[in-house]
Amino acid sequence: MTDIKGYRVKIDELDRKIVELLNARAEMAVEIGNIKSQEGKEVYDAKREVEVMKNLKKANRLIPDESLRSIYREIISASRSLEKRDVVAFLGPEGTFSHEAAITVFGSSCEFLPVSDFETIFSEVEKGNAMFGVIPVENSIEGIVPRTLDLLAESNLLISAEISIKANQNLVSKEKSISSVKKLFSHPQPLGQCRKFILKNLQGVEVKETPSTSAAAKLASKTKNSAALASLTASRIYGLNVLKRNVQDHSNSMTRFLVVSRLPSGKPAEGVRTRTSIAFKLKNKPGELYRVLGIFEKNSINLTKIASRPVPSDTWGYVFYLDFEGHRDEKITASALDELAQIADDLKIFGSYPMEQ
Repeated sequence: MTDIKGYRVKIDELDRKIVELLNARAEMAVEIGNIKSQEGKEVYDAKREVEVMKNLKKANRLIPDESLRSIYREIISASRSLEKRDVVAFLGPEGTFSHEAAITVFGSSCEFLPVSDFETIFSEVEKGNAMFGVIPVENSIEGIVPRTLDLLAESNLLISAEISIKANQNLVSKEKSISSVKKLFSHPQPLGQCRKFILKNLQGVEVKETPSTSAAAKLASKTKNSAALASLTASRIYGLNVLKRNVQDHSNSMTRFLVVSRLPSGKPAEGVRTRTSIAFKLKNKPGELYRVLGIFEKNSINLTKIASRPVPSDTWGYVFYLDFEGHRDEKITASALDELAQIADDLKIFGSYPMEQ
């Protein structure tokens, strides 16, 4: 074929076949959903979705991997919605990075529930008004999100999955120039990520903290001579001009989000790398933390994060948080956790879940 029309005829044929195959795939997904329902299992399976993406990557020849992931994220989301339409709570309003993370995990064919604070994300899932909650846990520049760790320790919810997204901050406003900005709305995390830009370009500007980046954009849309640090999605939603893109101090800034639910950790899946998250307290004795870390070194278990948070009811008492590679049900990991339980107080396992590929 040498003419465009001929190629388009072939593309139309392929499109019809693709739709037929998508419908056949959806029918199988519904059957799987029926079996899961009979067995009392939930529709969402993070490990299985990781497996699907790995298989697709192996079969791919031409389409960029990220594009293929985006396409299949929506295919899986649409198929899952035929089995059951899940509700996902996130820090709202729409347009926050939490919203973007939720879409990246679940696709757009589910019901999203924007809430005003981290506590409500947990409470909505605990009460069953949402099946899942998406919440930020750390930024690659600013470190942990303390309130998320505190809520994990206080709640009975478990971690089902994780996702990291690039946290590009943008200065957005109804105004047309930075010189017109007299007030800046922002969530505390972006303020920390954009210190140099603010000092250089917004010195003397009044700063007002907000519950989320999208809330900041919403306020900027209603307030004269103001601006916000927010995502491009938020700027589009609230009709704001982008005065300056990517104003964060470090271009490689990433934010890691957790998916929390009431679902217990499933069995380890072959070929899927897993992360386990735990928390515990230690007696105030010399060398206790050293002994704990030695357990992981002895078993060749790779620690990926260690953090601590104060215990409000215990002056100078601390809870330690660890992330490490491996599934809680694997022999080496289970042995290490048993040994840890002999040293630590109040050991809590938040779950074993697929590592982001």
